[in-house]
Amino acid sequence: MRKIPVADYLVEFFIANGVTDVFGYQGGMVCHIFDSLGIYKDKINYHSCGNEQGAAFAACGYAQATGKLGVVITTSGPGFTNALTGIANAWFDSVPVMLISGQVNTKDKRRDYTFRQFGFQEIQAVPMAEPIVKKAYDLDLGMDYIALLDEAYKIAFTGRKGPVYLDFPINVEREIVEVDDVIAPVELETSAPFDASSYIAQLMAAKKPIIIAGGGIKQLGLRDDFRELVNLLRIPVVPTMPGADLIPSDSPYHVGFLGGTARREAGIVLKNTDFVLSLGTRMCNKAIGYNHDDFIPKATKLIRVDLDTTEFERQLKPCEEDVICDLRSFMAGALDYARKIAGTHDHTPWVKALGEMQKLMERVDMTFGNVLVKHFTELMPEKSFITLDVGNNLIYGEQSAVIKSGTRVYESAGLGSMGYSIPAALGIAAGTKTPTYVVTGDGGAQMNIQELNTIAKRHLPVKVLVLNNHVLGHIILFQDHYLDCRRTATTEIGDDYFSCDFVALAKAYGIRSCKVHEITELDQYKGELTDAEPFLIEAEFEDCSMLPNIHGGLDPLTNGPELPEGLAEKVRAIMEA
Repeated sequence: MRKIPVADYLVEFFIANGVTDVFGYQGGMVCHIFDSLGIYKDKINYHSCGNEQGAAFAACGYAQATGKLGVVITTSGPGFTNALTGIANAWFDSVPVMLISGQVNTKDKRRDYTFRQFGFQEIQAVPMAEPIVKKAYDLDLGMDYIALLDEAYKIAFTGRKGPVYLDFPINVEREIVEVDDVIAPVELETSAPFDASSYIAQLMAAKKPIIIAGGGIKQLGLRDDFRELVNLLRIPVVPTMPGADLIPSDSPYHVGFLGGTARREAGIVLKNTDFVLSLGTRMCNKAIGYNHDDFIPKATKLIRVDLDTTEFERQLKPCEEDVICDLRSFMAGALDYARKIAGTHDHTPWVKALGEMQKLMERVDMTFGNVLVKHFTELMPEKSFITLDVGNNLIYGEQSAVIKSGTRVYESAGLGSMGYSIPAALGIAAGTKTPTYVVTGDGGAQMNIQELNTIAKRHLPVKVLVLNNHVLGHIILFQDHYLDCRRTATTEIGDDYFSCDFVALAKAYGIRSCKVHEITELDQYKGELTDAEPFLIEAEFEDCSMLPNIHGGLDPLTNGPELPEGLAEKVRAIMEA
C-alpha cells in the first residue's frame, strides 16, 4: 500500500483502465488534476482543446472509436457549462464518457444557502448535469474515492452506455488516500448467450425479410459479429443513420439508411418487406416516420430487441414482438444458431430484386453535394474514420459516402449538434492514430473551428472537407417549404448569416489547405488526403438542394421529385414479384 493525492489516483485509475488520451482545458479548480497528468505524461496523453465543448466532443469521438472511456476535464463554472453540450451528445448517443469538473473548496460551496453564489466560479453543477448523465457525483472529503470511481466506470459501461459526472472540489483533489501498489482495472460483468433461435428461424422463414440495424451494434463493438451474421443468413440490411457503416457499400445485402432524409431505396424496401428484425436501434420517429401505419405496411412481424424496456412503452406496430435482452447476448445466440443453419434457406430472389432496384435508382436524386462526398470518400484508405456534422453535409454523407470494409462513420445522431465533427475527429485521430475524415458545412465548421489548432499542434491525420455554399442549406429547405421562402438568418444575401475563408483560417492554424470548385479537382490532392498530417479542403459551390426529402412513411415512388418516366413502374414490378 502507498499514500498519494486523489488527483494522482484519478490519473492512475484512467491508465489502469486503458485510457490513453484525455481532453479538456486548464483552470484554477483543476490545477491539481492537470499537475498529475503532467507527472504521468509518459503513460497518458493530455490534449488541451480550444473550448470545453470541443473537448467534450473529442472525448465522445475517442470513446466511440476506441470503445474505451472518454474523459473530459474542465474547471468549475463556465468550464463545466461549456462542456454540457458534448455530454448531452454522449447521453443521447449512449457514449461512455466521464466528465470531471473542478469545484470550489468544500467549505466554500453554496450548499443550502439561499443566495446565488458563495465561491468564485461556483455553480450548482450536479443538478444541472443529472438530466443528461447516468449518474452525477457530488464529491466531499473523506469519501471512498476508490469505490466511487469503480462504480462510476461500471455505470458508464453497464446496460445502455452513457456519461457520468464527477464534481471535484479542489481540496478533494489534493486529499491523501491510501491505495494499492498496483491499480487493478475495473472488471465488467459479461452475459451468457441468449437463445435467439426461434427469432432467427422466423426471420429465415419469411419471403422478404430485412434486418434494421442501428448504432447500438457498433457501440458494443459487434460490427464484425453482425457482418458475419448477415453473411451467414444472407438477409438484406436497412441501417439507421448511426448504423450506416455496418455493411460495406459493395455488399449485396446493403440497402441505404432509412428516414425522412434518406435516399428512396430504403423506403422502397420498407414498403415491401414482410418481416423485420430490429437490432441496436430504438426506431425513433425521425427514422420510421410519425405515422406508424405507413411504416412496413406489409410486414406480418416486427421483432424489436432492446435492453432498455422504456423504449417498448412506444409500441410501433400491432405485429410487434418485444425482446428484452442485452444485444451482445442476443448476437452471440443468433450467431450460434446461424452457423448451424447457414445455407438452408434461399432468399436469392429477394436479394437479387433489391440489387436490380438499386441499380435502377443509383443515379436518381444525386445533387452536387452527393457526388462530391461520394468522390471524397472514394479517395480514402480502406481503414479510415469519417465524422459528419449537422446539416445537408450530414445527409450527403449518409446518402453517398462509400463505405469500405474498414470505414467507420460517426455523427451527433440524437442531439444533432452542429460543431461535432471537427473535435470528434480530433478525439478519434488521437486515440486511434488512424486517418480521420471530416465532412462539414460552413455553418457547423465555424462552431468549433478552434480545434484545428490542437489538430495542427498534435500533427493529427485529420482531413477536413468543408462544403461551403455560403448558406444554412438545411434550414433553407424548411423556410422554403413552410415560410414562403423567407430566408431569414440563413444566407449572406440578407447580410444576416456569414461564411468565411476557410483556407485562410486553416493556414492561420498552420494547416495545409486548398479551395476547389469542381469535383475532379479533388484528385490532385490524393497525396495530402492520405498522408499523416492534417489537411483542409474548402469546396465552394452554390447548390443547397437535398433530395429526395420525402417524409418518413410516404411512398418514395410517388412522392418527392418526379422520377424519370417509367422508372416507378419498373421498380414496382421488381419489388412486387
